[in-house]
Amino acid sequence: AVNEFGLERVQVMTDIDRKQLTVIPTYYGSANGNSLSVTVKDGDKIVARAESTAAQGMPLTVPIKNPKLWSPESPFLYDVIYEVKSASGEVLDRVESYAGMRKIHIDGNKIYLNNKPYYQRLVLDQGFYPDGVWTAPSDEALRRDIEMSKEAGFDGARLHQKVFEERFHYWADKLGYLVWGEQGNWGLDYSDPGALKCFLPEWMEVLSRDFNHPAIVGWCPFNETWDYDGRKQDDDLLRIVWQMTKLFDTTRPCIDTSGNFHVVTDIYDLHDY
Repeated sequence: AVNEFGLERVQVMTDIDRKQLTVIPTYYGSANGNSLSVTVKDGDKIVARAESTAAQGMPLTVPIKNPKLWSPESPFLYDVIYEVKSASGEVLDRVESYAGMRKIHIDGNKIYLNNKPYYQRLVLDQGFYPDGVWTAPSDEALRRDIEMSKEAGFDGARLHQKVFEERFHYWADKLGYLVWGEQGNWGLDYSDPGALKCFLPEWMEVLSRDFNHPAIVGWCPFNETWDYDGRKQDDDLLRIVWQMTKLFDTTRPCIDTSGNFHVVTDIYDLHDY
């Protein structure tokens, strides 16, 4: 069983300009005197270590000297070890993970990766498998999809109307593959204001689960919100979801709805058939 004071999850924010990563932890429970230790490694070499009080949501910043950056051309990942300790120094919980130092932002009409303009040559990946429909038959199948895409000259994908397996994002991180995360499409009526209470909680779970993957460079909650049986999209639905996405994740761009009809968005795109 996991210790009652163990880590439930962490949110990792990397800052290549300040050469640091910041960890925002959530614990199953809290106790006076507990501490959180974060160790960052490059192979067998410890490059950084920091420790602080284990308090819910209390950020811990770890300086990284001469950081190695993550990109499709060089998908370097630091190993990260989290340890929750008691006041006596006993290790209550230990989690091994990884982090990629990278930055994605928009300036004018260009997208920048690690402060350099970056052209994204992406495929539209619908995550379909003949022998599993929406479920990949194996871990190797997830990895092979990315490898074939890269071999064909693409550097990433828009993950289309499906929340992909987290293992797919793991291989995207490891292999250097840019992805745009998207929500599943189960036939939501986006002209109905009441759709927000169904859509938003699940979408926030997606953002929370996948936040730490460096391969994810943007979000796209909706796709092609065309007029539906004579009913138009509820603009407030798109606006609120975009605003909540940006409040939760200040590090990535968000397209409110790919295709149309845009309400508020970081990228204005359209689908040309």
